[in-house]
Amino acid sequence: MQGLNINSNFVNFINFPKEYVDMLKQAAILTLKSEKVRKYQINFIMISDKEIKSLNTKYRKTKRITDVISFLVIPEKLVGDIYISDNRTKKQAKRYNNTWQEELGYLAIHGILHLCGYIDYDLENKIKMFSKQDKIFKCLFSHG
Repeated sequence: MQGLNINSNFVNFINFPKEYVDMLKQAAILTLKSEKVRKYQINFIMISDKEIKSLNTKYRKTKRITDVISFLVIPEKLVGDIYISDNRTKKQAKRYNNTWQEELGYLAIHGILHLCGYIDYDLENKIKMFSKQDKIFKCLFSHG
C-alpha cells in the first residue's frame, strides 16, 4: 500500500494509460458512492498475464489468468489493492465489443464491488453482482 494516511481517501492507478485515469477514477468513485462507502484507499495496479496468474496461484490456489483480482487489506476503511491484467483485458474488450477504456472501467467497478464483499463464485451471487456492475457501467458509458 502506498503511504497510508488513514484520514484521506484516494484511488490510485499504477501502470494505466494516463488518458484513461480520469474516467477510471470516475468509475471508482461512482461505485463507492453507490455502495455508500465513505472511507477508502484503493490502488489499481495493471500487471501482465503472467503476474496475475502468479497472484492467482499464490493466493487463490488456481493456476489461471483472470482479468482482475482484489485484495481487501483493511476492511473497516475499505483499503485494498486491485490488480488488472493488461493483455487479458484487451482480448476481452474485443470479445465484448468494448473499447479497452470501457473494459478497464468495467473491471474497476468489478474490483471495487469485490472489495465491498460481492462475490461471483455461484450463479445467484454472480447475477446480483453483475446486475449492480452493469447498472453502474451504464451510468458511465451509454451505448445508444
